[in-house]
Amino acid sequence: MEAIHKTDLLIIGSGLSGMSAAVFAANRKINAVVTGGAGGFEYSSGLLDLWGTSLTQKSRITKKPWAMLEKLSEQEPSHPLAKIQKKTIQQAFSELTEALKQQGVTYAGYEKKNTLVMTPFGTLRPTFRLTPSMRSNAEAIQAREPCLILDFKGLREFSAVFVKEMMKKTWKGLRAETLEFPETRLRREVFTPFLAKILETDQAQDKFLTLIRSAVKDEIWLGLPAVLGVHSSEKILDRLQVESGLKFFEIPTSPVSVPGIRLKEALMRSLENTSVSLFQNQRVTGVKAMPKGGFHCRLDSDIQPVIVHAKAVLLATGRFLSRGLYADRNKIHESLLDLPVWQPESRDQWHQQAYFDPGGHRINRAGIETDAFLRPVGPDKRPVNETLFAAGTLLARQDWIRTRCGSGLSIATAFKAMESYLQIRREAC
Repeated sequence: MEAIHKTDLLIIGSGLSGMSAAVFAANRKINAVVTGGAGGFEYSSGLLDLWGTSLTQKSRITKKPWAMLEKLSEQEPSHPLAKIQKKTIQQAFSELTEALKQQGVTYAGYEKKNTLVMTPFGTLRPTFRLTPSMRSNAEAIQAREPCLILDFKGLREFSAVFVKEMMKKTWKGLRAETLEFPETRLRREVFTPFLAKILETDQAQDKFLTLIRSAVKDEIWLGLPAVLGVHSSEKILDRLQVESGLKFFEIPTSPVSVPGIRLKEALMRSLENTSVSLFQNQRVTGVKAMPKGGFHCRLDSDIQPVIVHAKAVLLATGRFLSRGLYADRNKIHESLLDLPVWQPESRDQWHQQAYFDPGGHRINRAGIETDAFLRPVGPDKRPVNETLFAAGTLLARQDWIRTRCGSGLSIATAFKAMESYLQIRREAC
């Protein structure tokens, strides 16, 4: 038997865009439901980018995101971020990071510029907002003081030697070492989330400090993959630094990402005891617009199917990996409502000849076009439904991976969608 749930707003998608929209909805006391799969946080760095590539120098990163967004408005006015005012983007970041801070996950950064962070590939990437352990990462890069990079036996997703070799030309004082992580002696293979959970206990932290003291020589800094706990990372960082006398920093790793998990869990905690209900791991399998307004939505669950009657819907379903879009042999489709998808005219134009073409592949810019209120539009540029909205990487005419704007796109458009929803609701009353 199906369970029936009624709500004012259904947010479909539990990635950064959907969860950000849920936080903004909760702050405005909107009666909402957010649902979706895992959300992809385990694949993210946990860093909050705004814009990371230069629009004046090809294949270069930039430390000036706001200057690039101004140029974006001139060069690509149809880009979703080009349609949102600077003060709106600033407000969106401020509101989201304040919500995260209240959950013990502090994001900070410069007002006008990006911070450069070391990656597990020994390269530097720009980001706009980052946590204390990642901020120390950037400070270590600037200081270039003696530093020990650690990895751990059985951990395949991070190599301290590789990082050292990639950075040795610009950072002479790097040294690499492999240690056996506390309580992992009998394990042939370990993963960063497992190590982070071990380090949540005082006993494991004591053992870890003993290991560090035996490994360090004359280093001032200690870099390691992101394993400093999941639920209390900032407290663990402070304790280890105080008791070791070293400056610690984390390096984001390839999936599964501990910083991504921290971000996800903080967002989930921020929704507790609010006007927003979180239907975890329940994927929407059908959405039908009703003749008299509103939507009839079906959610599949291992326990019991759920029918949600919503007055409005926000699509934050992402792209191909999260099934917001799918492609057959000839065309790209939107998955739930078969909305019109802006895309190249033929499949032959989906990809460039060169895999690493600096201009990117046109298929990456396919997606849903919207009006000024972020409502999906048809070929006539009119909204297909007055109370249907879209946000995040589902939107057309952007290539978030190449331009390093995924978080900024998700956060800013989620905020704009909530503003639009409230404005349209007021006008309808």
